[in-house]
Amino acid sequence: MSDYSAHNPRDEAIRAAHNDAAVLAGILEDEFQATYRGPERSEYVRVLSEIVAGLGGSLEISPSGMAAEFHDRRIAIRFGSR
Repeated sequence: MSDYSAHNPRDEAIRAAHNDAAVLAGILEDEFQATYRGPERSEYVRVLSEIVAGLGGSLEISPSGMAAEFHDRRIAIRFGSR
């Protein structure tokens, strides 16, 4: 039995739209839910920091949490289960 839905372009488009809508809603609330759940969080943060810097922002890491800053916008980054 093949997993048809995993390779169906329409289903992929629907999953992507749902995911992106959730991301956009979080950004509008000045919060982003990180998608990485693995054991290499420090590597995730290192790469994310480089990407954010390349986009003209910065990643702020403090004991209270992490946030991406772009110009006058600060977006909290949260880790946890979805």
